[in-house]
Amino acid sequence: MTSLSGWLTGRLRARLGPAPDARRWIVLDVETTGLDPQSDSLLCVAALAVHLGAQGPSLHAQDSFEVVLRQERMASSDDNVLLHGIGWAQQRQGVPAAQALQRLQGWVGASPVLAYHAGFDRAVLRRAYQLERMRPPRWPWLDLADALPAAFPAFEARSLDAWMRALDVPCARRHQAAADVWATAQLLLKAWPAWQRQGLCSWSDLKGQAEQMRWLRVSASAAGL
Repeated sequence: MTSLSGWLTGRLRARLGPAPDARRWIVLDVETTGLDPQSDSLLCVAALAVHLGAQGPSLHAQDSFEVVLRQERMASSDDNVLLHGIGWAQQRQGVPAAQALQRLQGWVGASPVLAYHAGFDRAVLRRAYQLERMRPPRWPWLDLADALPAAFPAFEARSLDAWMRALDVPCARRHQAAADVWATAQLLLKAWPAWQRQGLCSWSDLKGQAEQMRWLRVSASAAGL
C-alpha cells in the first residue's frame, strides 16, 4: 500500500511539475507581431524577479531578463513596430528562438509566473516552445487581472492602463516589454499590503483568491451584470 501511495504521489508531482519557489516570483510580459497567440510570432520576452522576504516583496533590477527573438521575415506591421518599438533591424539581429527560450526557462527555474492577462502570455510562450519542438515549461501562472481586484474590490479598473492610473503607477513606455514588466511589478507592490491584510501572503492563497475573483467576474459577465 505504501509503495502504491508513493507511486501515485510521484506521478502527481511529475504531472504538476516542481513546487513553486515561495521566495522568488516572476513578473513577465511578451511582445508579439499581433494579437492572436495562435498565429502571431513572439518578438520579445521581458521579466523581473520579485523577492519575498520577512519585510514583504522587493524588486531586484539585477535579477531580470530580456531577450529579442530573431525573426527570419518581417511579420510586424508598421503600426505594430510603432507600438512596441522593435524594428526590423533589431528583430533580424535577435537571439535564435530555441536559444532564447532555453535561456528563459533556465532563468525562471522553479519560480511561479505572474502577468497581466496571463492567458495571452502563456499561450504565446507555449506555441513558441512547440514551434521549436521543445516541451513548454510547466510554470505555475497567476493572472494579476484577477488578483488585483482582490486587493482593491472598490476599483472598477479593467485594463492595465486603468490600474496604473488608479494606483498612480507610471510607465516609461507602454507596450515596451521591460517597461511594462516594471510597472506591473509596481502594481504588485501596491497590492501586497491589502493582500496581506486578507491573509493572502502565499502563492497558493493568492492563486486561490484570484481564481475565485475570476469565477465571479465571468459569472457576472455571463449574467449580464
